[in-house]
This record gives sequence, structure tokens and C-alpha cells, in this order.
Amino acid sequence: MLVAVATVGVLWFYDVSPATTGIFAAYIAIGITLPGTLLWRLVHRGARALPEDLAAGTAIGYAIEVLAYIPARALGVPLAAQLVPLAVIVAFAGVPRLRRYWRGAGPAARTPLGWSWAMAVLAFVMLAWAANYYRFVGMKWPSYGMTDIDLPFHLALTGEIKHHMDLVTPWVTSEGVFYHWFVYADFASTSWATGIEPWVLLNRLSLLPMVMAYVLLIAAFGRRVTGSWLGGALASLAAFLVLSPDPYGWQLNGFYQTYAFNPMDDGSNLKLFLWTSPTQTFGSLLFVPLMLLLVDLLREHGGDRRRWVLFALLPGAIMGAKATFLPTLLCGLLLVVCAQLVFRRRLNRVALAALVVVGAWMAFANLVLFGGESQGLDIVPLGGMRHNPAGGTTGFVADPKMYRLVILLALTVLCWVCMWAGAAGLRRRLFDAEVLLMAGLGIVGMAALMLFAHSGGSAEGFFLMGARPYLATLAVWGLLLLAPALTWRTARPLLLAVGSGALVIFAIRAIDGTHLPKFSPTYRTVQLTAKLTYPYAILALVIVVAAVLAWRYRSRLGGVRPAALVVTLMLGFTLPTVASQIANVYPTAQKDGWKNAAKLWPIVTEGTLDAGRWLRDNSSSDDLVATNAHCVYLTPEDGCDRRHFGIAAYSERRVLVESWAYTAEAHSQERTQGVMQQYSMYWHPQIIIDNDAAFTAPSAETVGKLRDQYGVRWLWVEDVSNWYYVDKPPYPEEVNVSPDLGKFAKLRYRAGHVAVYEIK
Repeated sequence: MLVAVATVGVLWFYDVSPATTGIFAAYIAIGITLPGTLLWRLVHRGARALPEDLAAGTAIGYAIEVLAYIPARALGVPLAAQLVPLAVIVAFAGVPRLRRYWRGAGPAARTPLGWSWAMAVLAFVMLAWAANYYRFVGMKWPSYGMTDIDLPFHLALTGEIKHHMDLVTPWVTSEGVFYHWFVYADFASTSWATGIEPWVLLNRLSLLPMVMAYVLLIAAFGRRVTGSWLGGALASLAAFLVLSPDPYGWQLNGFYQTYAFNPMDDGSNLKLFLWTSPTQTFGSLLFVPLMLLLVDLLREHGGDRRRWVLFALLPGAIMGAKATFLPTLLCGLLLVVCAQLVFRRRLNRVALAALVVVGAWMAFANLVLFGGESQGLDIVPLGGMRHNPAGGTTGFVADPKMYRLVILLALTVLCWVCMWAGAAGLRRRLFDAEVLLMAGLGIVGMAALMLFAHSGGSAEGFFLMGARPYLATLAVWGLLLLAPALTWRTARPLLLAVGSGALVIFAIRAIDGTHLPKFSPTYRTVQLTAKLTYPYAILALVIVVAAVLAWRYRSRLGGVRPAALVVTLMLGFTLPTVASQIANVYPTAQKDGWKNAAKLWPIVTEGTLDAGRWLRDNSSSDDLVATNAHCVYLTPEDGCDRRHFGIAAYSERRVLVESWAYTAEAHSQERTQGVMQQYSMYWHPQIIIDNDAAFTAPSAETVGKLRDQYGVRWLWVEDVSNWYYVDKPPYPEEVNVSPDLGKFAKLRYRAGHVAVYEIK
């Protein structure tokens, strides 16, 4: 109840009324969580702990919603998607044999008070992190313009899926949608059912229940694996709060600090990617019930057929939620089958059957959803190290020589060892199916950072983010096995080790100082390498010394295993990082503001929101728009940045050519043109020539060509002076608008730097 009240208060502060929050909460409760919970209980032939039932039910409910919305939208009746959850509720209320699934599991499954408070504390942390995101994204100008570069991208796809199912890329209609777009179907379906603006859903409401259910589901998974409430709580806490050690006295700068990165990539779920990448959050949520089912099936050697039915269907939702999860699971299952076949001389038929199911869905997704496109993900040795936060902040990877990347990899691996060393306690269970499965997920996540790179940024890190809860569960399970039957007496040395580890980090930070080392003519490679590595070298030395001493004096540890002592010491290294992340929120917000705090250059033109909503309300969803705006930035160094999505985002209308970034073909053009996809030239030159001619040289012929040949009805004009970082003369790529445009199209609306014309 405290979390619920706080959530309403935070949303109210960030311009979402309690009435709107209430409508949304009612939709989630009745349309998502309730039918999903009933089906989850049906699969398990009864209720489990209420938090698990509700969290898993929420995930299942989302899968039902999306898979129901797709055919409903294709048939032109999007609200018909709500008939599916309604039918589930009616069936469980009307069929006598199904009514028992409305009842809970009773006192035997009641959650311990400590577990509940641990989850509440973690929920408050996630709510604070939501507020840390909300304060950058406002609903009025200039805040809605100074936003994350990907936000209009997400909103544009939501508008496309809200009104169409013959999907094209709404900001460049020559291209199809080869992307994991199912979360946008959730936004669209919710908007139809509640009447809430997609912007409000994307930036305030929809991700909150996903994140909260994710927190509870990780705890449920941890409890299922370890067999204890303590293990479940610790797994969820570790998944979010155990971060890579940060012994530096200086802070990361720019992008990395704003988005809550840590010096070495650890797959952190505290990155603001949890909010700026709804596909990752949605995919992560849907994946946990699949893992719960799979662990049950592996342990029960096949188990109930009902679980197999759900296991066979759930990947259908996951494949379109996030493309990284099914390949990761496929590799995990391969490890189970191969390792047990080699080392135990037995074929795990459950894992093999699961492998077939996952492989079939993965093949379907690759051929149908993604069209065989890689979307910019390529094999690049040590590619993830090129986006290393510490290396980027200091300029160490500005020239990504191999030896520099290897150094950063070594530091990153050391951080991974510190976070997940508890898994060493599972050495006697190494070839158990569930251990191999979770280890396989982690291996794939870590390998992705070593083998791949994404042209759009650090997307290769999403593999590790997705595997993070399962690595945390492995570490917690192993630590519990290293320290069984804990009492206050046996726990004291472990707590002392945790505290000692934290003190070591604070001591190194004090020695390191706050001055940011930066590559320069006076701060060359050797000095910078030493500055980056010596804090971690101290940590490695402390680990070795602690291991030697713990082993030598093991008889004096009072029954505490030396390995447990060393593992908890390394765990202590990780805790100051999350303390710094959380402690940084308040002073930063006090300095920059609790609302509308973005300081970015506008990437959405002033007037876009008002003009977009006017156009949405005064046009058909099939109407096509043409625009003179193709750049979010124009700079002498890089030229035109093509990530202009605001028109399609706020009008919910298709645009002939607004920009062409973030399409499969744009990523392919990187190799052909030799530039990053957002700086590429359009590969259909005649279309862009015809488009721009209507604005620069309007005539009956040029404007009529857009109308008659391309089907354009509306012209969207932007004052392109908004594109400049600084006051500079016009650039060659600027599409200036002739004052004669009004002779051939009728001005219908003007707001800010935007004017909307209707072609006569």
C-alpha cells in the first residue's frame, strides 16, 4: 500500500492525474493481471504465493493482450482485443472446474514479513529511478523537445501500430518494420482501451507495472531455484543492486552519468535503459515466466502437459518483444544438452524438446518478423569494449587499439568475478540442468560484449542485461550453499567481510582523487593506462591476499568457509557503486531541477506536439504527409543527423520521407556508404528529390506530383533554423521553403516553428 500511494503521488507530481492513474491501474488489474493470473494458476493446477501469481499473471496477461491485439488491429477492430481477456475471466467464473483458481494458496504460501519489506524497498528504489527519468521528460515545450533521441522513435512506432497492421516504417514509407515491436502493440491496445495518450503511456505509466512485476518475478525465480524466501529476495536485490566495483574517485561524464552506467559494463538494470528501451523491459518481463516453466520442467523431467502448452506458446510473444532473448535461451539449452551428454552420458530430453520449440520460434521470428536483417549488429572482436564507459569518459578508446580493448576486457572480467563469484559454491552441481541453463545465459551475455558491436550504440549490452537476473540467482544460490545454516555468530565474519570490501573501495577512491584523467598530449597512453588499471589492480591484490589468509587461518573462522569469506569480500566491493548511484540522484535533481531538467539541444521542433495532435484529429489514419524536415542536427563535423522522428511520433501519421535512420536498409547502407547509419544518404534519390522540390520550388507540377504519384495529402513545414547547435550560415542539406508554397497548398494550422498545409 505504501508503494501504491507513493506511486500515485510521484505520477501526480509529474503531471499524471490520480484519475488517469486510476483508469490505467484498473485496466492493468482487470485486463492484464487477472486473466493472466487465472491462466498461470491453471497451468500449475493451483495457486502459489500471491506475489508470484500476480507478477507472473501480469506477464502472461501482457502476452495475451499483444497476441490478441495483432489480429484485432488487422481486422480493423482494435477494441475487439479486449474480448480475449474478458472471455478468460468469464470462463473461469462460469465453468465449475475452473472456479477454484480464483482462490489463493492459503496461509501456507503467505510471504514472510522480511521478504515483503525487502521487495517494498526495492520497489521504492525503482520508483525513485522512474522519477529520475521523469524529471528529464516533460509534456510541454521545451521539455518535450529536449528528449532522449529514441523517444520519438518509440512513439512513432506506437502510432503506426495503433492505426495499422500492414506495417511500414512511419517516418519513411518505402521501408518495412523489421524490429521487435510487440511492446508498442501493448501501448496501442492500452491507448484504445483507456483513451490515454500514447505519450503518457510511454513516458509515465506503462513501464511501471512491467518493472514492478519484473522485480517480483526475479524474486519468485530465485525462490524457486534456491528453495528459500531468503534466496528469492537476495536474487532480486542482487539483480538490481549488485553493480561492478567503482574504485575511481572521479565520475563518468556526459551520457554515461546521465544514464547511470558504471565504469565497466555489468549489464546493470539500474541503467535508464530500463525506461528508455521499453522493448528490453517488456522482453525481460515476459522471459521470466518462461524460465520458471523451464526450471519446473527440467526438475520434474517433463512435468505437466499444461506447462508444456504454455511453454510452447509463450516464446511467440517473447520473439517480438526483444530479439535478444530467444537466441540467448537457445544457447543455454544447447549447453544443457551437450554438457550433460558429454559429462553425464545422458540425453536431457526435456532440454532437447525445449530446444526444438525455441528454435522453431526463433526461425519464424528471423524469417517473418525480422526479415533476416541484423539491424546493425555485427561481429566485431571486443566490440562492446569500444563502448566501455571508463574508456569513453577518459578518451582511452578514442583510438580503439586492440591492446587497449584487451585491458578494458580484463578489468571488466574482474568486475564480473566480483559480482558473481558466489556461483563457485555450485561446483558440485555444475552439471545440473538448471545450473547449466543459467550459466549458458550468462556466458552468451558476456560473450556478446566480446564478439559483437552495434552501429547504433551499445545495444550489444542488452544480451547481458537480459541474462543479469540469472547470473545473480546463480551467485546467490552458490553463496547460500557456501554458507548454510547461517546464524548471527556465523554471519558476523561474513558481514565484516562485506563491510571491509566497501571500505577498501572508499579508501581507493580517496587516494585516486576527483580529477578526471583525460587522454591529451600531456597525459599519454602509459599514464592513462596506469590511472585506469591501478585501482582494479589493488582490488585483485586484496582478493588474492584475503584468499591466502582465509585458507591459512580457516581453522579460526568458526565454521565459516574461506570461500564464503572471500566471496562476501568481493560482494562488498560492489556495494559502494549502487550507494553512489542512488546518492547522486538527490543533489543532481536539486541542482538541475526535479521537473523539465533536460539540458539537451531540441531534437523535436517547437510546435510539433500541438501541430501533430491537430493533424491527428483532422485527418484520416491512412493520410500521407510530406515534410521538408529530415535532420535533427546539422553540424560542420557530422553533417545531417537523420534521426528525425517527431512528425510521425506526434501526428500518428505516415510520412513519405521524414528521415531514414534506424531502418534495416540504413544499417545495410553503412557498409556501402562508409558512414554511420544516421548520416547516410537516402537510397531512393528520386523520391527525396521529388519530395524536396515541392517545398523549394512549389508549382502545380511539383506539388501535384506528391499528391498524384505518391498519395501525399498534407505538407508539414518546419523552420529548419531549429536544427543548428550554433548560429551558422545555411548548410547545403537544408531544405528551404519557398514563400510561394501557399499558392499550391492551403495553410491549415501553425504552431511554434511548424506549419501544416493541405494540398489542394
